[in-house]
Amino acid sequence: MRRDNLASLGFALLLVVGPDVDVSATAAECTVTSLQTRAPKGTTVTAAVPVQPNDGAPAHCEVDGTVATAGNNVTFRLGLPSLWNDKFLFEGVGGFGGTAASLRPGMDRGYAAASTDTGHRGGATDAAWAANSPAKKVDYAHRGTHVAVVAAKALTEAYYGRASRHAYFDGCSNGGRQALMEAQRYPEDFDGIVAGDPSFGALGNLRRTLIYQTLLSSGEHVLPAGKVTLLSRAVLESCDAADGLKDGLITDPRACAFRPETLLCTGEDRPDCLTAGQVESVHAIYGSVPGPAGRMLPGFPQGHEEGRTGWPQWITGSTEPVRRADGQLTFEGNAPLGFRFMDGYLRHLAFPDDNPEFDWRTFSFERHGTRLSPFLEDVSPTGTDLSALRHRGGKLLLYHGWADPALSAFSTVSYYEEVVEHAGGQKNSDQFVALFMVPGMHHCQGNGPGPNTFDALGTLDGWVERGVAPVRIVASHIASGVIDRTRPLCRYPYVARYVGSGSIDAADNFQCEAPASRGATRPLAGASQERAPGR
Repeated sequence: MRRDNLASLGFALLLVVGPDVDVSATAAECTVTSLQTRAPKGTTVTAAVPVQPNDGAPAHCEVDGTVATAGNNVTFRLGLPSLWNDKFLFEGVGGFGGTAASLRPGMDRGYAAASTDTGHRGGATDAAWAANSPAKKVDYAHRGTHVAVVAAKALTEAYYGRASRHAYFDGCSNGGRQALMEAQRYPEDFDGIVAGDPSFGALGNLRRTLIYQTLLSSGEHVLPAGKVTLLSRAVLESCDAADGLKDGLITDPRACAFRPETLLCTGEDRPDCLTAGQVESVHAIYGSVPGPAGRMLPGFPQGHEEGRTGWPQWITGSTEPVRRADGQLTFEGNAPLGFRFMDGYLRHLAFPDDNPEFDWRTFSFERHGTRLSPFLEDVSPTGTDLSALRHRGGKLLLYHGWADPALSAFSTVSYYEEVVEHAGGQKNSDQFVALFMVPGMHHCQGNGPGPNTFDALGTLDGWVERGVAPVRIVASHIASGVIDRTRPLCRYPYVARYVGSGSIDAADNFQCEAPASRGATRPLAGASQERAPGR
């Protein structure tokens, strides 16, 4: 780490006055010329503009740049705040990438913050950029994030005159996939990584394909919004009390054994029952199926299916599908997000470019599995050997909403358990990886009925700084701008249990205990000491 006199003075001030130090006197100026002379090879600084405080945004130097890769260019943006906390943060992006994430959340907390478009421009559900462009596919898969991180970290050091004290990654959904790719392929990039509701790339989209092959197979299989509400409320009524407390939340869906057949219509279709085809569709969403290379592709957990950010947004659609001239059902216009991602992935990413376009309805692992391109492995972060991250002292904090309708929470639980096994057991894995499951939360802190507002980054930062693994994070649920419930999120496999007195809407009245299926119920050691505030 380079330290000239100015940098040494700045570090000394940091220790005395706190994390945010005025670094207006920097080593490099906020100009293209000044920063370009310090940029790493292959990096081009295209803009550097001083930005004054505005609408709550801190004063900062905004830097745009590109990094040349083999056959492509990756764009990134970097924000360098005047009041710097001596740390670097990289923000992941959702969907199929195509634009950098907002840097405000990081800069507002004093981080030098950066993000990337992952090597192409486009909307979150647009995958057309991938056609006939292997380089863009690889950059989206993992390379683009890494090269942008390297460039942004180097420019941060050049601007402030010293390297960041710690470097973090924070991402959800595709950003969670980026996070796991960093942990698996580029463990030297970050000291701490947050992977929220992570996508496992090809696997999730292939699972969606099988769902839509059933859901859109006939009019009888379609699940209109009213039927989703019917199902969701029946599941809640059946499973709410399975955790010992009837509170409107299903704490762990694995304890739920609701059978959709109990809603089967005894005669003609009615609003208060499910047709045989609709029951079949529900099973297609809940059930696990074998996938490529013997991997199981899990379905979605039971519970909290209804709501604006629930199944209607992601799986079943907020409007019913239409029938094409050939008689096939499909979504048009306001298609659910899961359908758009599935269609875009199979149409533009899954197969080699020399294969003809095909209909997702005809896909099967038996017929098409061998034609899947190597991109399936490039884009799917399934590696469970995180020893390189562990040995360098890096930390990985995973979280997933149990009610996520976009990406199955079962996938993240399975991945975490495989990481634990590969590390030699819980005692070893607790040193560098932690998972927090969130009851009733929809995708990426979506507005389900569960607590969905919590500070994963602050928790990770504290873990890296203090070296004490987090065991409990306090999360909030906000309705109409008011916090109406707080709950502890417990380090997996522990779950929050009501202590028997006090408000069921206050986190202080819950403790983290081992689930009954994993042994005697007991509090999680340290749970009362290590709490991160909700945000």
